[in-house]
Amino acid sequence: MPKEPKKDWKEIHVEEIIKLQAEYDRTPEINVRKRVDILSDMLIFIGKLAAEYSDEYKGAYIERKYAYAEAEYNATKKPQAYAELQIKEHREREREAEKMMKRWNNAFISTKEKINSLKFGAKIDIEDGSNQKGL
Repeated sequence: MPKEPKKDWKEIHVEEIIKLQAEYDRTPEINVRKRVDILSDMLIFIGKLAAEYSDEYKGAYIERKYAYAEAEYNATKKPQAYAELQIKEHREREREAEKMMKRWNNAFISTKEKINSLKFGAKIDIEDGSNQKGL
């Protein structure tokens, strides 16, 4: 029986987020406290992914700038044009890293907003006495 390749920690985090999202979807809307707890747990994994992809983006940016400077320095004719041609792959890596960074930063922000929305709704329900079963 062949061994499965070891999963990257990012893949494991995404799987955890998916599991928590499924649990959130199964949790009745009236159970606000449980839903907030689940989203808070998700936020931990999302935050770690957002930080990692932000770091990857910054690293790709640094690599591109260095490669550009090196190519421009070593060029004999039209250094800027030569440098731009030399960094195409770096730009592609930077673009992909920026996309992932924005994706996970947006997920982090929207999850925080959902938590705050649930908390605010629960506060209003408590104040007017309309829904205290889930709290």
